Amino acid sequence: MSEAIPDVVKAFIAHNVESAELLETLLLIHSQPEQDWSPEDVARSIYTVPAGATRRLEQLVGLGLARSNGAATPVYRYHPSSPRLRDEVSALAAAYRQHRVAVINLIYNQPPDPVRSFADAFKLRKG
Repeated sequence: MSEAIPDVVKAFIAHNVESAELLETLLLIHSQPEQDWSPEDVARSIYTVPAGATRRLEQLVGLGLARSNGAATPVYRYHPSSPRLRDEVSALAAAYRQHRVAVINLIYNQPPDPVRSFADAFKLRKG
C-alpha cells in the first residue's frame, strides 16, 4: 500500500518525521495555520502530555515548519520556511487523509538513524 504514497511524501517522512506524535503535531498545526498553539492545546488535541507537545513543537521549529513567539510561555504557529516545505506538508496531509495506515507504517518501518542511535547510547538514564 505504500506504493500509493507519493515519493515526495516518502522522502519527507524519511528526512523529517521520526514518530507518529511528531506527525500528529505537524498535521494539527497545519490544519489551522492561523491559530497560535500552546503546548497544552496540542497536548489536549493529540492526547499527549504538554512536555511531549513542547518537544514536538520545538522539533517542528528546528525543521523550519513552525515558529515560536519566543515568549516565556511560548505559543507556536505553522510556518514553513519555504514554499517547497509548504507543498511537501500539504502532500503529506493529503496522503494521510487517504492512506493513514500506510503513512504510519512508513514512519514505523524506517531504518534506525545510526547517528541518533549512537547519541542515544550516551544519554543518562534514571535507574
